[in-house]
Amino acid sequence: MAPKLDFNGKTVFVTGGSAGLGLEISKAVAAQGAHVTIFARRQKLLDEARSIIKDVRRSKEQEINAVSVNLANASEVDSAFRAQPRLPDMLFCCAGGTPGQVGFINDLTPAQLETCMQNNYLTAAFCAQMMLKIWTEDDKTAKGTTPLTRHIIFINSVAAFCTVPGMGAYSAPKSAVRGLADCLRMEALVYSSPTRKYSIHCAFPSTFISDAFFEEQKGKPLLTKEIEGTVGTPEELMRKHPSAKKEADLILAGVAKGDFAICDESVESPILFANMVGVSPRRGLGIYDTIMSLVMAFAWPLIGRPWWDGLCKKYSPTWHASRKP
Repeated sequence: MAPKLDFNGKTVFVTGGSAGLGLEISKAVAAQGAHVTIFARRQKLLDEARSIIKDVRRSKEQEINAVSVNLANASEVDSAFRAQPRLPDMLFCCAGGTPGQVGFINDLTPAQLETCMQNNYLTAAFCAQMMLKIWTEDDKTAKGTTPLTRHIIFINSVAAFCTVPGMGAYSAPKSAVRGLADCLRMEALVYSSPTRKYSIHCAFPSTFISDAFFEEQKGKPLLTKEIEGTVGTPEELMRKHPSAKKEADLILAGVAKGDFAICDESVESPILFANMVGVSPRRGLGIYDTIMSLVMAFAWPLIGRPWWDGLCKKYSPTWHASRKP
């Protein structure tokens, strides 16, 4: 039987918890008995999400809170976290997305690049940093000898491993989040003690269905869709790709197994991780990731790269035609 985390009575913070994958994770842990606080910018969405989460919680005794905050502002994040009545056991960094920054780098504005970095990297970096500061301060006065494990889970993307033309603004901060998670996984060994263990996880979902995904599709170049496999009607895409709920369940299962890298059931996520393991620990016993890294070392330069490069060259006349006055 697969291992399962006990969320009953635990406190979970979810940034970006007002919609999409963040909301699904919030619902899942609330249904298992957790106190949940969601953080996002827009209060209306937060209030709606809070009502949804309350409806699925296991008990009316569970606290479900919603806090409006600019997650790309470190001081606001620090104040918002410290103002909460409960210290969390887990932090899910789910804020991000790129509906307004899809397109070729040449066609984007510098402001779009900056916004995407703020929304996808700084929201993760500042939230993790402020949470660690609060936790380690609490450790100084902690009493008792009962071991306590605290988790930070970064919701990243396969874009961290393999950038796609048209997603350059997004893949850069996602690569940065992967680097941050790798660093914090090792630093967590420093922060841990006999009574406090810090565990870092990084999830790398591929395409999944959400409102943000369909919004993103509106401005996505055809080349991008062809490479990532998102050409089709909404109905076709919904049959092809998993829901945000399914991704949330897979991520929670990965955290329960103790894996640093959490891949989904798509073809892309596990093989791209295997191809880009770097300093990250391999999943489980490491057998699959080791074998696939060897396979990809030969397959990518012989098959993957020529295919993608060919699609880019084929699309070139279309891009040039779109720029004619």
